[in-house]
Amino acid sequence: MKKVFVLLLFSLLAKSALAEPITEFTEFTGLTTLSVIALGILNALRPSIFLMIVFLLSMIALIDEKRVLKVGFSFTAGVLLGYSLIASALMDLHGRFLFLRYFVVAFGVVVGLYKILSSLGYVNISMSNPMKEKSNKILEKATSPLSAFLVGGAMSFLSLSCVLPSYLLVTSLLSDGFSFSIRVALLGIFIGISVLPLVLVTLGFHYGTKYAKLGGAVNKLSRMSGRGDLAMGVVLVLVSVLYLLLF
Repeated sequence: MKKVFVLLLFSLLAKSALAEPITEFTEFTGLTTLSVIALGILNALRPSIFLMIVFLLSMIALIDEKRVLKVGFSFTAGVLLGYSLIASALMDLHGRFLFLRYFVVAFGVVVGLYKILSSLGYVNISMSNPMKEKSNKILEKATSPLSAFLVGGAMSFLSLSCVLPSYLLVTSLLSDGFSFSIRVALLGIFIGISVLPLVLVTLGFHYGTKYAKLGGAVNKLSRMSGRGDLAMGVVLVLVSVLYLLLF
C-alpha cells in the first residue's frame, strides 16, 4: 500500500511539473502551425511561378490540349522538388548557424515593412529583373513532361528572390524545438500550400471547358495573384516579432 501511495504521489508531482512545459509546447506548436499555414497561403499567391505556369499552359493548349495535364503536373512536380531542396538547405543552414535566426527576424521585419509601405503607395522602388525578361524564352522550351519538370525545378530557384523571406522565416521557425516528423509535416504543409495554385491552374486548363466553376476559380486566382503584398507584409512583421519574443 505504501508503494502504491509513493507511486501515486510521484506521478502527481511529475504531472504537475510537466503540465506547464507541455502547455507551452502545445501553444507554441499551434502558433507555429498557424504561421506556417498563413505564410504558405500568401506565398501561394506570389505571381512569380503562378504567372509562369499560366503562360506555359496557354502555349501548350494552343499546340496540343492533350499534353496540358502532363506538362502542368510535371512543371508543378519540378517546382515542388526545387522548393523542397531549398527548404532542406535552409533548414540545414539554420541548424549549423543558430545566430542566423536574428538575421531572419531582421530581414523579415525589413521586407515586411517594405511590402506594407509599397502596397500603401509610400515607397516605390523599381528594379530591373533580367530573369523576368528571359523567363518566357525558357518556358517555351518546356513542351514535354520531362522538359517541363526540369524547367519547373529551375524556375523555383530562379524565382527565389520572390519567396525567400517566407522560406527563411518558416525554416527558421522549424529549425529548433521540434521533432523530425513534426518538421517534415509542417514543411510539407507549407510547400504543399505554396504549389496548390499550380495544380488548380493545370486542372483548370484541362477541365475548364467542361466545368465552369473550375475555370472561374482559376480566373479568380489570376486576379488575386500578386495582390497580397499588404497581407504578406503584416504577417512577415508579426511572425518575425513573435518569433523573436518566443525565443
